[in-house]
Amino acid sequence: MADILDFSEAIERSSEMGQQRHLLLGNGFSIACRPESFRYGQLFDEADFSALSIDAGPLFKLLGTADFEQAIEVLRISADILELYDQADGELMAQMGADAHALKEALADVLARKHPDNVGEIEDAEYASARRFLAKFDANIYTVNYDLLLYWTLMQKIDPELESDDGFRSDPDDEETQYVIWDDYGSFDQRIFYLHGGLHLYDAGTQLRKITWVRTGIPLVDQIRSALSENVYPHVVTEGTSEQKLGRIEHSPFLHRGLKSLTRCGGSLFVYGHSLDPNDEHVLDRIESSKILSVYVSLHGDPDSEDNRRIRERAELMSEHRLQHEAPKPRHRRKQLEVNFYDAGSVEVWG
Repeated sequence: MADILDFSEAIERSSEMGQQRHLLLGNGFSIACRPESFRYGQLFDEADFSALSIDAGPLFKLLGTADFEQAIEVLRISADILELYDQADGELMAQMGADAHALKEALADVLARKHPDNVGEIEDAEYASARRFLAKFDANIYTVNYDLLLYWTLMQKIDPELESDDGFRSDPDDEETQYVIWDDYGSFDQRIFYLHGGLHLYDAGTQLRKITWVRTGIPLVDQIRSALSENVYPHVVTEGTSEQKLGRIEHSPFLHRGLKSLTRCGGSLFVYGHSLDPNDEHVLDRIESSKILSVYVSLHGDPDSEDNRRIRERAELMSEHRLQHEAPKPRHRRKQLEVNFYDAGSVEVWG
């Protein structure tokens, strides 16, 4: 088994190699802050499934999961399979599709309701610790989470200073709006990427908007709840499979640019709190086809646990897959990807 580094050792190793450091955050970043709010099981217990045509309990029990994305995937696949039969029940297929959509909306709703109500519920000391963690990364920061924790952390006016350009600017046609918009043409300094969208982002058709507290004085979660009450949902990716997520991403210039940016990265990439699951294969594929020279993957708890063995195996495959990707030019060979592991418990993200 590969050595498990201390986080400080991993940072030192990347520094010795003179590599700029990128960061990819998974759900572990949020769980480390508020375990009671961001574990899927807790979300399931608090979700409102009244819009479903069936009882959600037996559905999730049958699937053996509390993962909304897996349930959405199964409903969609089931509807597709039914369509193959000559005597398929069109009404049943439509109902399955509607239930998949209802689950997606239930997830968005419970994320807003279970989310800490406002930025002040996180202590200044916690923010300061998280900012010290983020400050160790001098290049891009990516997250597959769509909660507000990263955004809240970046907006704090406390040391250390952080570059937090997420590509959103004032609307040049109306600078007094209560929101800011993503500048598709001028966001070249962007270094914060929400790969699966965010609860604070809304697709307004011709604009992607970000709601803000500073322009309204209204807590972001209150704004989200207000939007949900009007059946306006955040710009987030909750599809089940990696292929479905990729389809959603490719229809959003904002999400597409984030994923494409990952492909262009060089240096080192630190992965924190991400389980390298197959439903994020589209993200892992971009890492494999990138110019990143070394990747550092966090392991939580016993390195020999079943979950961590699976993470290690998938991480090691990145190096093999790197050599299988076609080089951008015939004479250029992709460099071997070095894979390292570090102990998530040695990272004091939230203090």
